[in-house]
Amino acid sequence: MVWQNRTKIVATLGPASNTPSMIAQLVRAGVDVFRLNCAHADHATIERTIKTIRQVAEKEGTAVGILADLQGPKIRVGKLKGAEPIYLKRGAEVVIDVTPGVVGEAAANGEPIRIGTIYRNLAKDVKPKERILLDDGNLELRVVKVDGDLIHTRVVYGGMLHQFKGINLPGSKVSTSCLSSKDLADLAVVLANEVDFVALSFVRSPEDVVELRKHIAKKKSDVLIIAKIERPEAVGCLPEILAVADGLMVARGDMGVEMGPAAVPPVQKRIIAMCNEARKPVITATQMLESMVLNPRPTRAEASDVANAIYDGTSAVMLSAETASGRHPVRSVRTMENIIRTAEKWCYTGMDERFRRRSRGGNANVAQATVRAAAYAAYEAKVKLIAVYTETGTTANLLAGERPPTHIMAFTPSQRTLQRLALTWGITARKIPPKRTSFELTVAGDKIMSQEGWVKKGDRLVQIAGTVRETGLTNTMTIREL
Repeated sequence: MVWQNRTKIVATLGPASNTPSMIAQLVRAGVDVFRLNCAHADHATIERTIKTIRQVAEKEGTAVGILADLQGPKIRVGKLKGAEPIYLKRGAEVVIDVTPGVVGEAAANGEPIRIGTIYRNLAKDVKPKERILLDDGNLELRVVKVDGDLIHTRVVYGGMLHQFKGINLPGSKVSTSCLSSKDLADLAVVLANEVDFVALSFVRSPEDVVELRKHIAKKKSDVLIIAKIERPEAVGCLPEILAVADGLMVARGDMGVEMGPAAVPPVQKRIIAMCNEARKPVITATQMLESMVLNPRPTRAEASDVANAIYDGTSAVMLSAETASGRHPVRSVRTMENIIRTAEKWCYTGMDERFRRRSRGGNANVAQATVRAAAYAAYEAKVKLIAVYTETGTTANLLAGERPPTHIMAFTPSQRTLQRLALTWGITARKIPPKRTSFELTVAGDKIMSQEGWVKKGDRLVQIAGTVRETGLTNTMTIREL
């Protein structure tokens, strides 16, 4: 039987990979979803890249999802004089001036170091004794006092500061909106080009997700929202955020800066467990194979990190700089695919036990009860695979949420659904023409499964479908032999 990895791969496109030939190679290597980082791309580039992805996917005879990642309220250092970095010595005084247009420069004539920022409300958000972290936490300042538009600080941990580096405010309440004017402009472009998912950065509360949903609704779109968890405030209200989002991303970069590296592993495990319980996708991201930005192979620690996320039940693992700007984008994807394959095969028998431990109670509706029965029947009857026929992907997502140890194939007439299922754990999706009867659906599905080598005559399979072609009305489960 064909082995298909259950955990999906999200790869970020950038200068090293956004050409048609590279995108094709990445698809063949195993990419399921491409991420577009709106923070580093103009609108023309975004539109061109989306078009290229769709063309390549069609040519390769597959469907991949597209995730547009909005920048969010990223706070950054402003320009530095001559674009030259400034050395921040421990104990030195640094004044941050929030006045627009300030150009930072080193200390002169006994004056303190002065730097600017693109964030106008910084002086309103920080208080004395709070920390200001620069450059992903490599540099640390302590606020001494705030005087109007000037924030007086002392260097706690020094080093070289380059212009436009990020600023993090652990312990401070950021007052800016979760959606900047740039985000709204980017959102309009990605929705017009029909991406499949939109990621919202620096989510602090469920209200941030609801606000984005309203803007999406105004554009008459139903794109799915992935809330990125990286702020301490978000960790404090995870259930509420998950309830209004379509999925979560464990954004470990800024999370590690804001909360400290030691907090990341338990938070990651908690988020994955919550998403699994809610039957919603979860992406584990940031520095998964970071050393492969430069090197042709990962460290042992990185391989273990990816594998442990898989053992915990993550829906997808994500590559960032590895594929966007690294030296080995295709090799990075192949390496990730190999780690996933090895990890899943090693724990394949263990999936039986985890499946049996999953809750089977609760107030299930007809569709939920049907997929639970199908998953359990497939396990007990030791069938080759489960075939699910779905219009919107809802039934396939419910089935994947049961985490059955049996392979799942989803058949849909909708290209949109096909692309969205690229992010769903355990689902191998195929497009079939619209059919009027269950028998016609079965014939079309059987033909694809046989041609691709998933099943052969005499194999058992479980089939799920609905007697009425409406969302949420899945109500039939059949065990049959080919």
